[in-house]
Amino acid sequence: MSISFPSALSKPSGITASPSGTKRPAFGTLYGFDSSGGDSGGGAAFTNGHSVSFDGTNDYLDTGTNFQSTFRSDFTISTWFKDEAASGTRAYFGLRSNTSPRNDVLCYTNGSSIYVWMRYNDTRSLTNFSHTRDSDWHHLVYRVNQNGSDIELRAYLDGVYKIFTSQTNSMSSWTNTGTFAISARNYDTSSPDIYFEGKQDEFAIFGSALSDGGVSTGQTASGDIATLYNSGVPADISSFNPVAHYRMGDNDGGTGTTITDQGVDSNGNPSGNDGTLTNGPTFSTDVPS
Repeated sequence: MSISFPSALSKPSGITASPSGTKRPAFGTLYGFDSSGGDSGGGAAFTNGHSVSFDGTNDYLDTGTNFQSTFRSDFTISTWFKDEAASGTRAYFGLRSNTSPRNDVLCYTNGSSIYVWMRYNDTRSLTNFSHTRDSDWHHLVYRVNQNGSDIELRAYLDGVYKIFTSQTNSMSSWTNTGTFAISARNYDTSSPDIYFEGKQDEFAIFGSALSDGGVSTGQTASGDIATLYNSGVPADISSFNPVAHYRMGDNDGGTGTTITDQGVDSNGNPSGNDGTLTNGPTFSTDVPS
């Protein structure tokens, strides 16, 4: 669609710069608008057509970074997953230390539970909540924040606040020299393990503790967490300015081994932490809907 601006005056044959301070009537046509007001020229409507399938043997996504500056203050991790393993310990994401002082960020499934784990300065907090593995898509949120002298960890599944744990510590010195993995638990000095079997989609890390409306455990969250869940259908989250956002093929044509990071830094510039699909994960058109 275009919008034209007619005038009784003669239309100039070209565009001529005006002297400073001179006002002239405007002529011409604006292009790049559709009838709904969207930007058909550069801002395509949000669509989600791909996920990544991991085989549970050795597949994972290597982000190439430790997100150290992010994990030193309030942050939130969000992912959509479809568990296809009948048993075993399987990591949704993780980075763990072998060397002291150990600092970890980790979430995994084992049996009929999901475990959330954090470690700051050698102090570990670990808790779990019940989840029966099935063939459905689910939305998982892992949120950490500093509250006075305590670090608090909350987890949400499908928009419901599930579990809480905390420790007395400071987030500001979190250090790990490894690289953060998706669909595996990586280490600073050894190879990944507990590989996830199934699919993940729309993985994002935010540099703040996203709001939940102040709900109690067992209650459905409101606020930012509800917006992320969006009644079970991923939506455009760019307004949250994620520091990392791996769309699992939607910005890469569903081909290749690179997952382009759609996150932005504090200045609004691309974060540039592109992920590498390692050991042969495959693209799928099976997505949350």
